[in-house]
Amino acid sequence: MSVVDVAPEHHEEIRAIHAAGGLDYRLPDLESPLLIVKKAVVNERGEVIGACLLRLTAETILLLPPESGPKEKMDVMESLQPEVLRAAWEQGLDEISARIPEETEKIFEKRLRQLGWIKARPWAEWGHFLT
Repeated sequence: MSVVDVAPEHHEEIRAIHAAGGLDYRLPDLESPLLIVKKAVVNERGEVIGACLLRLTAETILLLPPESGPKEKMDVMESLQPEVLRAAWEQGLDEISARIPEETEKIFEKRLRQLGWIKARPWAEWGHFLT
């Protein structure tokens, strides 16, 4: 086995692995510049037996004064969101995410849905800090 950079000749094998996995998400475009790391493990015959892709995304960090009332907070979010989404799109991003503590989610879930946010899969989020 060896680890290699994903090349176009690996794409069909990676697509087949993704399809066979039955996961509930779309495989990103393997040519997308948002895929900033693309590695595969190939066996002795050069067949892909696993791959790892790192896709560039943006984590949303919203800062609102705690003393603001609900209407003021919603007004700020409604003002910010279109400009933030436009700027992210212009930078080439196709998705943004937000990590929301459970207690905050209980308060803001209705407002987030009003703004077009959807709850991500109920998967546990894990991180790996590189520093």
